[in-house]
Amino acid sequence: MNVPAPWLRSVLRLLAACAALALIAAAPARKPATKHREPIVLLDLNYTLVANQAETARLGGEDFGDRLRHERYRTWLLDLVKQGHVVLITARPERYRAATLARMDSLLGWHPDEAWFNEHDWDPAVCKQDILLKHVFPRHGRPADGTRYLAVESNPRTAIMYESYGIPALRVWDDWQYIDSTRAAK
Repeated sequence: MNVPAPWLRSVLRLLAACAALALIAAAPARKPATKHREPIVLLDLNYTLVANQAETARLGGEDFGDRLRHERYRTWLLDLVKQGHVVLITARPERYRAATLARMDSLLGWHPDEAWFNEHDWDPAVCKQDILLKHVFPRHGRPADGTRYLAVESNPRTAIMYESYGIPALRVWDDWQYIDSTRAAK
């Protein structure tokens, strides 16, 4: 049995993701199923809500589950967004969902109104666009339908993706993280 090279598997995975996103984007927009407090805050986890993401890699090593034990959160950011309907959208793998939410609850006494994790090991912007199109827009409506959104995001590519849907993106990151964020986003 011939197994494709790793780069070819990555390309095939990306093509499949793009095809799926194109089909989802072509689907007609549905009206929001629920009304709740607005705006809807699309909150990033890694490097945004997690204040010490790079440090967790050093302290927890290769074991991501162990890295969770070292996470600290930006409480000022949580205070800023928790008056809205907070939708946590993260590129963190789905298998860490329960441990992540338990850690947040134990340290903050808080959990997001909704939480979506990376089910396919896709790049952050692709993963988050998929979640936006499959879950968030069908449930809450699109900005064009009058639903108000605010994204809080560290990744420049993901911020640009959100802005392409008319969702303003507030960028939160550490100074060392992006040297030239405009160049990195291209």
